[in-house]
Amino acid sequence: MPELKLKHGDVAMLEGQLSLEVKGGEVLISGGLHGKGSKVVIPRAKSVPLEVEEDALVTYTLGQDGKVEQLSERTIPREWDALISEIIQRRPKVILVMGNVDVGKSFFTTYLANTMLRHGLRAGAIDSDVGQSDIGPPTTMGLGIFERPVALLYEVPLSSAYFVGSMSPSEHMLEFVVGVKWLVEHGLKKADMAIVNTPGWIFGGPGRSLQLYTLETVDPDIVVALQREEELEHLLSSVPPARVRRLPVSAKVRSRSSAERASLRAMFLGKYFEDAGKLLLDLQKARLKRCYLHTGRPVDVGTLGAQAQVLHAEQMPEGVLVVTKRKMDENAIRELEARFGHVRTITQGSERNVIVGLTNDANELLGIGIIERIDYERGQMAVLTPVKNAGEVAAVQFGSMRIKPDGEEIGTVKQGTF
Repeated sequence: MPELKLKHGDVAMLEGQLSLEVKGGEVLISGGLHGKGSKVVIPRAKSVPLEVEEDALVTYTLGQDGKVEQLSERTIPREWDALISEIIQRRPKVILVMGNVDVGKSFFTTYLANTMLRHGLRAGAIDSDVGQSDIGPPTTMGLGIFERPVALLYEVPLSSAYFVGSMSPSEHMLEFVVGVKWLVEHGLKKADMAIVNTPGWIFGGPGRSLQLYTLETVDPDIVVALQREEELEHLLSSVPPARVRRLPVSAKVRSRSSAERASLRAMFLGKYFEDAGKLLLDLQKARLKRCYLHTGRPVDVGTLGAQAQVLHAEQMPEGVLVVTKRKMDENAIRELEARFGHVRTITQGSERNVIVGLTNDANELLGIGIIERIDYERGQMAVLTPVKNAGEVAAVQFGSMRIKPDGEEIGTVKQGTF
């Protein structure tokens, strides 16, 4: 097994796939202190710096694309450490990290939280990048509390999560902003500070709105702006200058291709559903949320005359919702429109593979699931999920993606379909 004998002050870059063990001395990995016996695994498409605190001996094993590169100087900009010294002294409650894609927001969050831990402060990290989520499965935002040093953000145990329902916040801005606020409040109950790691969607009207409403809702004490040039200035102009801390991007930040991002999403989702089983939910007990279904007054399908294929119907303020065995033809729809006004239709089977969030009565996410089927007549839903106890599930939140259990994304669902 290859080994490295390192002196105090030495720096190396660890690029996955790689596993490492500290045989002696002390090293900092992503700002976290690791001593003798500590083991670290870096997955493919991830890289982190190692800095030697005390003369050390480390052994390592390389996998696909794995690499250990010794460097002549630190990769952490000195401005980062100056800001962290300020944070240790001031102890702000909420820190929000902004930046474009691939500027190292997740690494900065990890480095900051690890350093806080070394100084006796416990940080709660909120990962709001629903497509590349490190804390919690994709389609969710997660809160993790730093109890021990980690090399990568995904190693932080999930404390609480909020279901957004998509790999992108673009069609779920309300869920996103509400979720970030909810997680910040929960984080501050469990930790000394909350660090919000935001998505890299910073341009265009929707991107501006997402960032600016998040800033307004969270009201951070410090806004960390990681930028290469001035790509965040259109957003920072809305923030009180005294709260803004502009930081350079690390020279060794690693960019990921869209293919790598999709592969990582599939890997994390597939791993999440490895131990999933079928859970049968009684829809008289588990509420349906973020949908029209089960929000109206039931209509006796026997009174719908020629609509023999209708399995379920309910009247809502917006009209009538009907579930049919097959797609309803235009003539049948017009007949219903004459009686009820607007008609919203759902075809049996269209719910298959739709991703959902399963919550308890306190609105805490128990886990995510994939719908296998809905028995509209009996009022039951079969969901593939790691959640084991159907009795704990108080509500089902509909998402807007179709997912296979292996993590493959197979399409989207137009909001309002259900």
